[in-house]
Amino acid sequence: MKESIYQTVCPGCGIGCGLYIREDNQGAVSIDFFKSNPVNLGKLCRFGMKLPHYFSSGAFCKADEPSSMEGAIRDAAARLKGAEKVAMLSVGNTTCEEHMAFERIAKTLGSAVHTGIQAYSKLPPECHSYLEGMPFQDIEKANKIVLFIDPYVQYPLLVRRLLAAKRNNSHIISVGTKELHLADENLSITPNEYSQLGLDSNSVIITDLHPHTDANDIIQLLNLSLETGAKILTMKPFVSSEGVNRISKVKTTSKGLSQMMDEVKKGNIRTLVLLDSDPIELMPDTDETVKSLKKLDNLIVISSRKSPVNEIADVVISTEPLYRKAGTFMNTEGRIQENSGTGVTGINAMSSLNKELGSEEFEYGQLHEQVMAALTNEGQKSGYSKIKNLATAKQCTGGYVLKYLYNPFMWFNQLDDNDFVLINLNMVRSLKLKKGGQISLTSENGNIKMRYRVEGMPDGLILTARKLPIAIAGTTSVKVEGC
Repeated sequence: MKESIYQTVCPGCGIGCGLYIREDNQGAVSIDFFKSNPVNLGKLCRFGMKLPHYFSSGAFCKADEPSSMEGAIRDAAARLKGAEKVAMLSVGNTTCEEHMAFERIAKTLGSAVHTGIQAYSKLPPECHSYLEGMPFQDIEKANKIVLFIDPYVQYPLLVRRLLAAKRNNSHIISVGTKELHLADENLSITPNEYSQLGLDSNSVIITDLHPHTDANDIIQLLNLSLETGAKILTMKPFVSSEGVNRISKVKTTSKGLSQMMDEVKKGNIRTLVLLDSDPIELMPDTDETVKSLKKLDNLIVISSRKSPVNEIADVVISTEPLYRKAGTFMNTEGRIQENSGTGVTGINAMSSLNKELGSEEFEYGQLHEQVMAALTNEGQKSGYSKIKNLATAKQCTGGYVLKYLYNPFMWFNQLDDNDFVLINLNMVRSLKLKKGGQISLTSENGNIKMRYRVEGMPDGLILTARKLPIAIAGTTSVKVEGC
């Protein structure tokens, strides 16, 4: 059977693991290992191994009539001409060149592209360059590493770097909600107690920077880095999160994903244009997000894959699968990687849309030159002063709290075998849960019964690596019962 082989990057997260995709003449795909790739040396996590499922169905063009690429482009242009209160979202789920093309359309519309990470807009601009990537090899050389993430669940291929660091006698401390087996110490401490971590210029702080990251968490770690000289690595969730955040120059005014959904709900955004970014998948409360999106005058989606937002969109412009695209990615460490694919369907579609909107066409070569110039222009680290904490929304206190442990399966609403929540032994005893039984969780969004697994965690906390219908936000107050 004839097949095509593509050298590409896993879209699961910002680590950017290299792999080969084999595609037969029926469009079915399989995975092959790219053993010489410097990022992952051929290793893949569970999400990477399940990429055939991720790529199993592409998007279909959708428009009023006719439902074709040309029809979809004309329909999108007709809706955008004269549209008011337009917002555009690209979180980094596609190539940097397609993101640059999206930026061109935004300029034509007098709008801006948001990458969905609100923490940037909450920080002084001089701090932004300190949130850019650093080589993963620096992790292996650190004398001390402090983790504010769960690498096993959130960024599995980071674990091999941490194990290499341990072999080099690095001391690893986990600060968080769940005990990690690879850590030499597991601490549950507040920011006021971070001084006891004993960091210096040979230390590395590893945290997460995603659409639902609390800006205060980043502020506290930036201040810790400033005080101790420790490096800070902010892991990012999408294949080119690092790239698109370097390309987009509107970080100080950028809207976060939750903020955008609030603006949609209030009617302050009436037309939303999405580039391989699905708020239904990305927001914690699926039903509430669907309700908000249905209030829009226009919902226009440019997408390479089938996802829930396509079903309610007014227009869908379908592009080729990610592995077939010509283009560039930048991973969390700041490494530039290129696809071996040559597809420019997405670029050409956006070029035609830009022309329909009354502006100039563009082509891949121009965009690629702009991308390379933007990605190789490192941010100037001119220093920053201690940052004040921001006012925060009321947090869940007392009782039981369900908290999302964001990971690739959750971001993309993919099936995962880990169909359970994590609780501690005290909760098992107090609720008199039976071995092999379930726990009942209730919020204002309803009730769900889940299997559970026991981990070392604080009392009252329930962690989930799956998106649950009872969740209202990343952290949700719940009532619990045994069943």
